[in-house]
Amino acid sequence: MSARKVTGWVVLALLTLQTACGGLLAGAGLGRSLETRPRTGFNLFSPEQDIELGEASAEEIRRQLVVVRDERAEAYVQRLGERLAAQAPGYRFPYKFVVVASPEVNAFALPGGYVFVNEGAIEAARSEGELAGVLAHEIAHVSLRHGTTQASRAYLAKTGLNVLSALSVALQGDVGRVAAVVGLAGADKFFLESNRDAEAQADAEGARLMAAAGYDPRDMAEFFERLYAHGGERAREETGDHPDPASRVAAIGRIVAELKHAPARPHESEEFRRVRSRLSVR
Repeated sequence: MSARKVTGWVVLALLTLQTACGGLLAGAGLGRSLETRPRTGFNLFSPEQDIELGEASAEEIRRQLVVVRDERAEAYVQRLGERLAAQAPGYRFPYKFVVVASPEVNAFALPGGYVFVNEGAIEAARSEGELAGVLAHEIAHVSLRHGTTQASRAYLAKTGLNVLSALSVALQGDVGRVAAVVGLAGADKFFLESNRDAEAQADAEGARLMAAAGYDPRDMAEFFERLYAHGGERAREETGDHPDPASRVAAIGRIVAELKHAPARPHESEEFRRVRSRLSVR
């Protein structure tokens, strides 16, 4: 069965993990060093099916959200994202970066390479490095295949099948069967409860991507710290499904200390300032 025919719930379920980190005030403790890189978990889907699912989901999202039509802004975000994605581990997904016309400080990724970033996140960033931190976090979700890994875990939890039986389904390429068995009921709850480890991995891997691409991971930490400081009651409420955001900042700081050579902070990007200004006057 083609992934494009997967029932509508699985598209939303796969998004749950990624959109949970889109509320960028939500945080996670890292608990891993860069020397022990996180690996992708058990996954019933092939990387090619990740791409199919992501494309099908992106089509639906584009019908629901307003996408920014500014060639300069689109090209800039795509170049920045590709610079970071070039350092990503694993399967070489075809990354596509899309700017959404929304003032909310938000970003999310789909399986297979689509990354959506709101205007609000770009405007909230004070430097290209901070924006790079947002994109790097989402790229890490894609490269570590968190969306379909979580869907696979939900499938096993629902069916109680052993790994060999589940793998036989995957080898048949029957994405639709996996979707039908898991079902909508309880899937969102499962994904939310599984978010903490995924967010920790995405922060850790995102910090590594930033350093490898020539950015200072401290920019990521400062962006999250500033948002948390101004989040007030909303930030505290969101910690119900996530660890204390302050621990996220501290953990990124530990990663910087572990780097053998932390890159110097680059000079301010003139193109970043221009794009940020263009979006702010829209």
